[in-house]
This record gives sequence, C-alpha cells and structure tokens, in this order.
Amino acid sequence: MKKGFTLMELLAVIVILAVVALIATTSIIQIIDRAEKGALEDSAYGIIEAGSVFYIDHILPETGKENSERYNFEVIENKFVNVKNKEEKLAFKGSMPKSGKLQINANGDTAIAICNRKYCACKSITETKVVVQKTGCEIDEETGEIGTKKDTTPVGVVISYLSGSLAPEGYLSCDGSVYKIADYPKLAESFKEGFGSYNYYGGDGTTTFAVPDLRGEFLRGTGGNSHTSSTGILEGSGAAVGKHQDATVLTIIGNTVEYLGFSPTKSGVTSSGWGSSYINSDSNGRYEAGNGWIRLSGKREGTAYTYPNVATARPTNTSVLYCIKY
Repeated sequence: MKKGFTLMELLAVIVILAVVALIATTSIIQIIDRAEKGALEDSAYGIIEAGSVFYIDHILPETGKENSERYNFEVIENKFVNVKNKEEKLAFKGSMPKSGKLQINANGDTAIAICNRKYCACKSITETKVVVQKTGCEIDEETGEIGTKKDTTPVGVVISYLSGSLAPEGYLSCDGSVYKIADYPKLAESFKEGFGSYNYYGGDGTTTFAVPDLRGEFLRGTGGNSHTSSTGILEGSGAAVGKHQDATVLTIIGNTVEYLGFSPTKSGVTSSGWGSSYINSDSNGRYEAGNGWIRLSGKREGTAYTYPNVATARPTNTSVLYCIKY
C-alpha cells in the first residue's frame, strides 16, 4: 500500500495550487474592477437625475425669460455644489466621486465628467449615455462637449506638495532617486536640453538619470535682483538654475568655558585672540543678551579656547514634499 506523496507528486500539487490561486486572484481583481466601474456609472446617472430635478425646480420656470445661462456643479469638499454660490447642493443616489463636474443648460441638457480613483464617467451635453473610461475627461464650458483632460503643466515644473509623503499622479518626488530614461523620456530629455546631459543630477547618463534631491532644501530664484539696501548694496542673488549652494555660515561664534566671543570685530567686541570683550554665560549654556538670554546649539566644551558653535540662519518654516513633473 502506497503511503504519502512522492517529491514529484508534491511539486505537481504545489504548481496546481499556485495556478488556481493565480486564476482566483485575477478573477477577484476583475470582479472588483467591474464593481468599481459600475458604482461610478451608477453615481453618474444619479447625479444626472439630481441635475434634472434642479432644472425643474430652478431653471425651467425661467425659460420664458430668454435665459441662456449654464449651471455648473462641482465636487468641493466632498459635496456636489453649485459653483456660482457654493450653497446649493445636489442630493443624489450613489457615492460621492473623488472629483467631477456637472453642467446643465437652459434646455435641461446635461454634461457630466466625474472621476474616482481609477476611472472617469463622461457624457457630453448632446449624448444620453454615460461612458466609463480610464482616461480623464473634462467639460468644455462653452459647448458642453466632452474632451480628454489635458495637463498643460510643463515637464520639469517643481511643486510644493502638502498632502502626504507620496508624489501626486504625473510627478516624481525630488529625492535624488535614479530612474530609467526610457520610463520618463520627456523629463530626461528636458535635463539634457537644459544642462547638456541626462545625468546632471545623477544616473549613468546613458540608460538612467536622476531627479534633483531637494529634501531639506529651500528653493531660490536664479540671477541677481534689483533690490538695493540703503547703502546701495544689492540685496539678493542666486546661482544658475539647478546649481546647489551651501548654507551661508554666519559670523563665527566662539564658545569658551564661561564666555562667548564674536569675530570679526563688532562694536565693542574685538576679534584678536577673542580680545577682551565677552558676554557672560550661565551654567545652562545661555548667554546674556540685553534683558534676556540666548542659547547656542551644540555642547559647551570643558576646555578653554574651543569654539564648537558655528551657526547658519534658518527662518521659521514648514516642510513640504517637492515634486517634479515628468
């Protein structure tokens, strides 16, 4: 009597189970996909129906007054509201789309363009059927016709993103990452045209390139400006586009065991060997400044004549995710 499986039989069973799991996973994904499309389509028809109710209540009574105004509704703060007054809301059957618009003309015809995470449901003013598609769509405000949504943002534009740690669609995080030129040809080509090579920010320049690393950086305008101080000195300038500049180190600050000295020479303070003018400090590493105290970053050294604290200026700020259009 045969007991157990042979190795070949066991491998065959594993392969069969893997195939079954793959088929099942694919089927589940397709079911979810169809459900997502169906839900968006249902919402679109529900919004159109709500628009018809709005037309009967608000627009129809005005048709005898040569009213040619188009009413536009849009998803704002998770509500489908009248763009004109932001108060009138459409109550409809279905789930709220991530984004979208509805237009109603004086004849009661409607155009709709709504999108969720993956699909868009579209219908022009002259059509009756909603079409669900992967590509975006938008309503022409003059004609009510549907066109493919176009992103006119130039490749290479850098934006400040405040909605999370992942770049939005169509953008890459400016974190110095290396990518294949073939995957983002327009962005790579823009670097080559602007800087003479694909690998200005990194990569091998042949098959790969890198995006700039702007983490922890402030962006600054290139060139010199026309603003001058009261003494006639130009107040601002920036390096060439794409060139990194190190921080400007402030006046050297020397921290001895008990005293704080400044260099170069300032009023009442000498710089020669830290001179004879100092500011008293307390046991907490704070230094007397008028009626208050200032504290320097870093540790106070226990040995005299060591100066560990060198400072740079940093204004109050909020971190953003810099992203570049590809």
